[in-house]
Amino acid sequence: MNHRELMLSARKKARFGFLGLPEELQDEVIDGLDGQTLGLVEASALVKARGHSLSHEAIAGYYRALRIERRLMESQASIGRVIAEFAGKPRDEGLDGLINLALATAVSGLADGTVGIRDIDLPKLIESAKRKPAPEMTDEKPHGENIPDAEQIRRLRERYL
Repeated sequence: MNHRELMLSARKKARFGFLGLPEELQDEVIDGLDGQTLGLVEASALVKARGHSLSHEAIAGYYRALRIERRLMESQASIGRVIAEFAGKPRDEGLDGLINLALATAVSGLADGTVGIRDIDLPKLIESAKRKPAPEMTDEKPHGENIPDAEQIRRLRERYL
């Protein structure tokens, strides 16, 4: 799928002056930006040299939106592959895989700075782990299962994190 098809298929259809340029010129500019052989100012100068007028800000807006759409398309394809892979696995393997995926996502977020961690009082956490389970976790659930509900999880998260 080329950049025009991708941008025209986007859910949020913004109007870009860039799409008013001839397709060959659009392709040349996008290829130059993708290959890092062309900067935004140079791209604007190229457009002007070909007899059209478009600022480097307009080119930057289009290229930014294009990169977002590309990432979204790649993410959707990746999630589709993950779902297909989990569909054929036993529940325990699927759960292990989801936990690994969540951990990998968290570590990736920590590495690039999009996710932060609150400071943890480690001695308090260790001491609380030595004590018996929190009273809200010991209530009997149907069928003898001891599964916490959302409110219990929220209280535990506030207490220990």
